[in-house]
Amino acid sequence: MNLMSQPKGNNAQIRPFNERLILDLVRRNSELSKAEIARASKLSAQSATVIVNRLVEEGMLKAGKSVRGKVGQPSTPYRLDPLGAVSVGIKVGRRSAEVTTMALDYSIIEHRSLRYDYPVYNTLRDDLINLTKTLISELPLEKSKSLQGVGLAIPDALWSWETATGAPQGAMAEWEHANLREDLEIALNAPVAEMNDANAACLASLRLGGGRNLSSFVYFYVGTFIGGGLAFGDQVFEGLAGNAGAIGSLPTHLSGERKTNQLLDYASIHILEDAMTAAGFDVNSLYSGQLIPEAKDLFAEWQTKAADAIAFAAMGGQVFIDPEGIILDTSLSPPLRQGLVAATNAALNEYDQRGISKVEVIPCEVGIHARSLGSALLPYQMLLPVEG
Repeated sequence: MNLMSQPKGNNAQIRPFNERLILDLVRRNSELSKAEIARASKLSAQSATVIVNRLVEEGMLKAGKSVRGKVGQPSTPYRLDPLGAVSVGIKVGRRSAEVTTMALDYSIIEHRSLRYDYPVYNTLRDDLINLTKTLISELPLEKSKSLQGVGLAIPDALWSWETATGAPQGAMAEWEHANLREDLEIALNAPVAEMNDANAACLASLRLGGGRNLSSFVYFYVGTFIGGGLAFGDQVFEGLAGNAGAIGSLPTHLSGERKTNQLLDYASIHILEDAMTAAGFDVNSLYSGQLIPEAKDLFAEWQTKAADAIAFAAMGGQVFIDPEGIILDTSLSPPLRQGLVAATNAALNEYDQRGISKVEVIPCEVGIHARSLGSALLPYQMLLPVEG
């Protein structure tokens, strides 16, 4: 049974394995000649040439300028053609939604966001459909014809967060029986791949951030509500029910000691936002980094509790997984992210780490749009050289 990054609902046609292998090799190396592709893929020179030529003809690869060496024929490097495919990513959160269009080389074409106090299903569905159609219509003709698919990043059981988001009773009930992925597929006439939003952020770290050079890692994303993910062997590990890495649900105390609060009760930004709002401070300063001194005191108080709770969870991740790295990213501004990482590592130093590898959290700099970027990456997972 393969429990690795198997997003729900993507029915896009999967290319032959060797085509996906070559596309992935070129992406990782920026550009490669046919001879280099043959060596790296372990294909014969003839097979590699046939596949490269086909991918060029289909617009997935493009040839660069020939380079003449000291001996032999000139070498022509091949790189991804950004115009060869485009994806759309839709991220739905408890307080905001984002729509992103992404080129084949993972560069961002366009990004738009929506803000709300809490998500009302019909209203948000219609807004997302209209915004997505607008972004697709604004693509150059050659890109709009090469739509790889749509990715959807969304929290599990969104309706169950009604109280936490401050929504009136019953305002989010429709989410329980609605199927946003199916509604989007019908409205957009395109395959839609779905993944938990925290796992999508983990995917963004794996492809674009601090996880690119790690064989395995535990991932924390400190957003409105803290979430996380696990990555092994260049894939996000989702588990049997898609809940692997749901670190927000981790208890932070023994059940016999006191009320067993979860990690999300200490390390979620909405707690800090609520405190700042009650004190009359601008919550937008958390994302711009321009905190006034009084707000800095509130942040420091939240950070101490959040860092201690994250360190507690990181110790568990190290014990059970023994990963190559533990990554922390957040929607907070870069200076505040650096402070949270430093505080978490300071808290880790207080733990007895005998019997395990030294635990240290490293920052990821994908940042506030991690979940949105992960959603846009989802359709491109069909181009990765993974079997099984």
